[in-house]
Amino acid sequence: MKIGSSKFGRRAVALSATALIAVGTAGCGAINQQATELTYAASDGIVVNVGDLKLRNFLLVTNDADSEARFLGSIINDTDQAQTLTVSLDSGNTTFEVEPKTSLKLEDEENATTVASTGTIPGEQVDATLEAEGESSNVAIPVVNGVLDEYREYIPGGFDEATVEHLEEHSEESATESEETH
Repeated sequence: MKIGSSKFGRRAVALSATALIAVGTAGCGAINQQATELTYAASDGIVVNVGDLKLRNFLLVTNDADSEARFLGSIINDTDQAQTLTVSLDSGNTTFEVEPKTSLKLEDEENATTVASTGTIPGEQVDATLEAEGESSNVAIPVVNGVLDEYREYIPGGFDEATVEHLEEHSEESATESEETH
């Protein structure tokens, strides 16, 4: 008797084939973490949770290490109570009060918050401690300048073109060299 020649055999073969297809198509999802489930920083700032607060795209923007810097990003409070976030840098502490069920958008002018300086040049990260509701987290906050146009309007005291001129000159030289080699 051949496999699949009887009614029972055909059902067994069909069931086995269906099981193999199901395992084959779901196997990767069963053993690998799905990329859509990962939390990551999709932009220049960091993503971190401290206590019940969620910080998204959190960063500092400034002209240079010794100039005033402004915090950008969002601080989200999904709880029913006001929350306080303290950011401690070597240059001092900054406190944010976040009302219940709100998102504090630091790009909004009414939420503009600055520090005297970061002591860190743009392109690097400044070490900080974040504290909220008795929990703390040590993080490295990115420091950016006006290389990207979208940050220029937020730089305290205005964007200083001189801080990026050397980059633009280098970029023009590279473009000229590239054209000459082709």
